[in-house]
Amino acid sequence: MSVKNAPVTPSERLASLDDLLLYRLGQLTNKAGAMVVRLCEGGYGITRREWAVVALLHGVPEGMLPSALADRMLRDRARTSRALTALQRKGLIERVALPHDRRSVRVSLTPAGRSLYDELMPQVQAINARILQVLEPAQKQAFDEALEQMRAQAQRLL
Repeated sequence: MSVKNAPVTPSERLASLDDLLLYRLGQLTNKAGAMVVRLCEGGYGITRREWAVVALLHGVPEGMLPSALADRMLRDRARTSRALTALQRKGLIERVALPHDRRSVRVSLTPAGRSLYDELMPQVQAINARILQVLEPAQKQAFDEALEQMRAQAQRLL
């Protein structure tokens, strides 16, 4: 715990909602996410969920099964399907039936989807960089390590 008379951190105190890790992370996500939402919706006509689909598909040129995409995004299949339908209507993804099973499809980015990624990703990276600029390099490294440890612990607890 802490030395007598030393300040106690919110993570140690846990006395109120404002001290809870998930609440504080939620506040950060809401504020930082609002910047990405404004960028995506205002500048590009896509939702943050649709942006996540585009970003995940960008790294997989051969495409993905919608179920694998939903799992990767930690989203339910119905919401993922709605995002895919919207992106297909916007010409940003394509669905291709699998030759061995015509009922199954792979989704991948169209050239317009890849172009959107190439234009939008540097702006999203800049938002992340501006948020992290308050930390020194050693703090960033410690933060990344702590975040990974907490992610792994949450997975074990699940």
